[in-house]
Amino acid sequence: MSKLQEAEFKSAIAFGLARQLRGMWTMTRQAIAQIPEKGWTQGAERDNKWFYSLRVYHIIETAEFYSRDTPEGMQWGARLGVVNWWEKISHKDAAEKVVRGDTLVYLNEMQQYIENLLKRVSAEELLRKDGFHWFSSILEKYQYLIRHNTYHLGELTMQLRVHGNDRIKWT
Repeated sequence: MSKLQEAEFKSAIAFGLARQLRGMWTMTRQAIAQIPEKGWTQGAERDNKWFYSLRVYHIIETAEFYSRDTPEGMQWGARLGVVNWWEKISHKDAAEKVVRGDTLVYLNEMQQYIENLLKRVSAEELLRKDGFHWFSSILEKYQYLIRHNTYHLGELTMQLRVHGNDRIKWT
């Protein structure tokens, strides 16, 4: 990815969001790269819902969700080939459908899509509401996305450390 240039953005706020999201994407790439193959589909011992690969997929999929204008029509799990997967297959089966290489492609697509979207938005537009009625503004929605995904990156780095791997480095 090219270096972000503030001049490419309509607003300094959008540029700042893009920079923080880029850090999140870099850390997500580290999480993908640093887990050994056997850990990629590993689940937590005490619960059959937390799987490393599925958590990575969730980080990317929520970015797709919150980059939309409305929550309506989101096809959760579409990239896995199972729409609304949690209603149809187990978490373990869903986790095994998450292919590392495909996940990197999805991540790159979402990063480019959101950066292009943010380049076109003004500060005034970021302060407007959209179809996500539970947020006060589009800006708050993106702040929530960063906070949400950073939480999950913490879970992933903990799993890396528990199994003796290097932690995700802060970027």
